[in-house]
Amino acid sequence: MNIIKVVVILVVLYIVYRIVRMTGRAKVDKVKGYRVDDKPSSGEDLVQDPFCRTYVPKSQAYLREIDGREQFFCSRECCEKYLSANK
Repeated sequence: MNIIKVVVILVVLYIVYRIVRMTGRAKVDKVKGYRVDDKPSSGEDLVQDPFCRTYVPKSQAYLREIDGREQFFCSRECCEKYLSANK
């Protein structure tokens, strides 16, 4: 009878250990998604604004053709500043 109690206690302790380990791993996964040193997701390309040097997603950039080349800007205001500075 004592051996059965010991086996039951060991099984219960193992189950509690596995539950604690799974919840700890879930917390680590949540934090890992916000780390800065993670590899960037394979998504959209970034382009650099030639005036203010900020990077913006290509789909959200303000596009203007200047001297036969496409130039990407973070905003219309930066585009206008760039054009007035390069006259």
